[in-house]
Amino acid sequence: MSKVKLSACLIVRNEQHLLPDCLHSIRQAVDEIIVVDTGSTDETIAIAKQAGAIVLEIPWNDDFAAARNLSLAHATGKWVLILDADERLDAESIPLLRKLVEGNDPYEGYFIRVEHVMGDGFDPIPMTVNPLLRLFRNREAYRFEGAIHEQIASVIIREKVDAVLAFTPIRVLHLGYQPHIVSGKDKIARNIHMLERIIETEGRQPFHLFNLAVERLRKGDDITALTLLREAREITPLSASFAHLMIKIEAWACARIGKIDEAVQLCTAGIKDFPDYTDLHFALAVYYDASGNRHAAIEAMREAARIGTPPSHYHTEGGVGTFRAHMQLGAWALEARAWREAARAFDAALAAEGCPAAAWLASVRLRRVQGDLPALSEAAAQWLQAQPQALRAALLSAAQHGGGSALDLPHATAAHNAPTPPVGSSVTPQAQPTAASAGSPASSAAKNPSRTSATVSLADLLADNNNTNNKHNNNLSTPSKHKQHVQPTMTNTPIAQALSSLSKADIALARLQQYPWSRTSAATSRLLLPLYALALSAQTKEAPTI
Repeated sequence: MSKVKLSACLIVRNEQHLLPDCLHSIRQAVDEIIVVDTGSTDETIAIAKQAGAIVLEIPWNDDFAAARNLSLAHATGKWVLILDADERLDAESIPLLRKLVEGNDPYEGYFIRVEHVMGDGFDPIPMTVNPLLRLFRNREAYRFEGAIHEQIASVIIREKVDAVLAFTPIRVLHLGYQPHIVSGKDKIARNIHMLERIIETEGRQPFHLFNLAVERLRKGDDITALTLLREAREITPLSASFAHLMIKIEAWACARIGKIDEAVQLCTAGIKDFPDYTDLHFALAVYYDASGNRHAAIEAMREAARIGTPPSHYHTEGGVGTFRAHMQLGAWALEARAWREAARAFDAALAAEGCPAAAWLASVRLRRVQGDLPALSEAAAQWLQAQPQALRAALLSAAQHGGGSALDLPHATAAHNAPTPPVGSSVTPQAQPTAASAGSPASSAAKNPSRTSATVSLADLLADNNNTNNKHNNNLSTPSKHKQHVQPTMTNTPIAQALSSLSKADIALARLQQYPWSRTSAATSRLLLPLYALALSAQTKEAPTI
């Protein structure tokens, strides 16, 4: 009996820049690595061999399944893990992965969370999350089918009618949709060519039509994509694994060409068939708002937040049922001058896993504009304590711009006293749900609250309370001996000075916007926001890596 429990199987070509990190991520997780190279002309093969991989070289023949199956034929492990060079196995998933392959569970395979991310900062936020069957038993009958977007789940079910497949929280980060990678490899043109050829030979099957539509959308050919999506929807059963996703993408395609009412209709109809698919509720809220129906938009967004993260068999976008829904509700509350409602929404966002720095900035800015004390809410303080030191320092520095009082981090509880783990540590403080999020599956306490984006992308900006006429101001500027005083950093750089000037203008305009007669300030503020966000993003990148 083979002592090899788990074989990692990859197909590669000219991946010298991406392959090292992929192999590094699995070095402690797998027992052997099989790499099929389809014609590399760079250092890919040497890198794979240096990592101890078995390398098989074949010419590329426009067939992903054939290359996958060659790697399976040479794998000796009881289990197989399928990866690509532009993917990384999450380090915290390794213990569970080993437990599954060494255990006695009756499952034939496991779906894992493939998270498509758009950045590589402190911990990038997933753009979309797809459940894909990437871990399965190594049986001779289990071989991939499909020259492109190759599949194996249907093969396993066909070959073993009593096979049971399960979903796991194992995470794989996929970087391949980042613009510089897509353009550098010309993947869109390659995929369109292959899909059109397959449709000519195999017929207009719904899965092929759907995938071709997606590639056309990525290319910007919205009209052709929409035609393909409509054709595919007419012949796709609701039981198809991609049926829910096709509805969402068709609605998105309609919105892209200005057919907002049709996008609303598609989402509304889709929710009847997939009522627990959070993404459709989130999308419906966005399209309602675009059509001018803010009341319906808020109700739909609240429903997305109520459902929270959708069941694991759905393809979803990161945060649509958690921090993104709450942040949008907070933004709408700000527009309606519903300050307390906005504060509760931002606190709920901060309690959710993966919440970005923008929610923290929005929370602090709102409380300072209103003159609330302390400047940090309980949720904001807990979120900040959980961040990597470099990001925390940059945010605290940004919070002081404009001459405001220093932020004080309360540490009356054990959670606040807990040391912040280093970047990459698997031990992180546990965030507690706020009053706004208690009982809501969308805003439960973060299991790993350190997952954030280092670059601030929203214009939910903070500013000081230097000119706020509030009798409690002295409590902020004179921290008591029971509070930890955090000194701001990087305040003398040109970026910091520009940020300070923008912050002063922003805080003045924000206070004017509290009055119904102030419309000019709102328009002027919108001109400042992109500049402020750009400066803050640059400030964050200046933070030393610790």
